[in-house]
Amino acid sequence: MTALLREGPFRIVWAIGGLAGLMRWLDMLAVGVYVFEVTASPFLVAVITLARLMPMLAGAFIGALAERVPLKRMLLVLLGSITVVYTVLATLAFSGWLEIWHIGIGAILVGLYWASEMSVRRTLLSEIAGTERLGAAMGLDWAAVNSTRLIGPLTGGIIYAQFGIGAIFLVGAVMFGISALMALALKAGTAARGKSGKGVLANIADGLRLAATRPAILGILAVTVVMNALAFPYSSMVPVIGKDVLNAAPAAVGLLTSAEGIGALLGSFILAQVVRPAWYGRTFVIGSAVCLSGALIFGLSSSYTLSLFILVALGLGSSGFATMQSTMMLTFAPPEQRSRMMGVLSSTIGTGQIGYLHMGLLADHFGAPWAVAISMAEGLILLGLCVKFWPVLWRGD
Repeated sequence: MTALLREGPFRIVWAIGGLAGLMRWLDMLAVGVYVFEVTASPFLVAVITLARLMPMLAGAFIGALAERVPLKRMLLVLLGSITVVYTVLATLAFSGWLEIWHIGIGAILVGLYWASEMSVRRTLLSEIAGTERLGAAMGLDWAAVNSTRLIGPLTGGIIYAQFGIGAIFLVGAVMFGISALMALALKAGTAARGKSGKGVLANIADGLRLAATRPAILGILAVTVVMNALAFPYSSMVPVIGKDVLNAAPAAVGLLTSAEGIGALLGSFILAQVVRPAWYGRTFVIGSAVCLSGALIFGLSSSYTLSLFILVALGLGSSGFATMQSTMMLTFAPPEQRSRMMGVLSSTIGTGQIGYLHMGLLADHFGAPWAVAISMAEGLILLGLCVKFWPVLWRGD
């Protein structure tokens, strides 16, 4: 880890991920609380989160495009565009013209950046680190992202309570603006790769064929669908459960999500130090199971203190899933097709929008706590079936 952090290009790309991650969690918490306060609808809270995930379905296209355009150029365009989006939202909020549909459109546009994360920024990070240091690089990257899960929601709750939603969007404009300036100084990722003479759609088809013929890749994609469609949508109900069940103030609701960040940060640092290739598969599966089980208990908890501790454990599990998800895909994919396969992975992450809709409908019918519990139970069953159908996931080879 120390050697990686001494390298300037790695530090820049790593820091960009940290700044963007900070805004992601800050935005998600504050916007969730704002939408719930304005509409009193758990369903609309889930729909806004769904809007942020919609562009993920285009991840395979972005990944194939990333093989034909210099990664630095793509990163700069994306960061600059999101700076503009947050500036417009801040202006609307401070002027008193902000509507829920503005937030929805903004969420879709910001989602374009997150749809590119795997195939652009994280692939660039892996190229800088090299194959031998891939596990440590992904561990460090997720440590930065997860540290923002500790800082972001709590900070977002405090800023929102003191200054309102306009200040949240202003912070986003500043964060992405700084990131774009940092990317300008980047020396890596300046050359286009993968110019095979094929079109983008042909490259996507090649990536899908590769996934279908490699059980390890297919298993990773299957578990990714389970986790994003059934596990992670629990986060959209944290503001609802925090306010309605645990009777927490906005800053205390932010602390709930930060508790998950504590566990995820610890898990990422531990993995970066100790994980070995032989352990990748088991870490991936166990982390997924712990995340699902923790969210199930959180959904049924009526104690704020218990919820805090459970979310720390949930964060530990999610770090195992997330770190190994990227590491295993980059390990099993041919080097020349990494952007393409990371794009396919992003598309499977996009199935999370179905999960947020599923979570919202369950919440409207059964209430937020039972919606979370039902979704997590479904996820645990399907995770067990994935391990049965693709035992290579447990072996990690």
